[in-house]
Amino acid sequence: MGFYCPNMNKLHTHYDNLKVARDAPPEVIKAAYKTLCHKFHPDRHAGSEWATHTFQLINSAYEVLSDPVRRSHHDAWITKQEATYQHMPPTAVVTVPSESEQAWRVRYHNMLTAIGHAWRGPNKQKNRLTVTAALWVSISLLGVVLFILHHL
Repeated sequence: MGFYCPNMNKLHTHYDNLKVARDAPPEVIKAAYKTLCHKFHPDRHAGSEWATHTFQLINSAYEVLSDPVRRSHHDAWITKQEATYQHMPPTAVVTVPSESEQAWRVRYHNMLTAIGHAWRGPNKQKNRLTVTAALWVSISLLGVVLFILHHL
């Protein structure tokens, strides 16, 4: 399946999940699948929900695109969706986070998890001071970034 990406001005499909063109031959689809499976395999990203989800999307995309009948149905679905979304206002569609946004979300989640563990750890007083200092530094950096962005 897929959904509309206004920032990319097109529908997000199985082709996007495998990073191949819509007219890609089966050999290219298979090569892209193998490359992405190797890159996002859950064993390489110890317990990462994001990697597991991405791996599932890649497998799902390959199942559809490697079967000629399912691929033709998917292509027909894409054509129908594109015709529908041409007349839809931008506020009615869902945006897709870019890879850098997804990576940022994973880092942010890991940071929050680490802070939570530090807050409840065995050396609570020392850990809390460290976390507090780290949060103040983060807030200061955020202030600097906002100041710079405001004056651009």
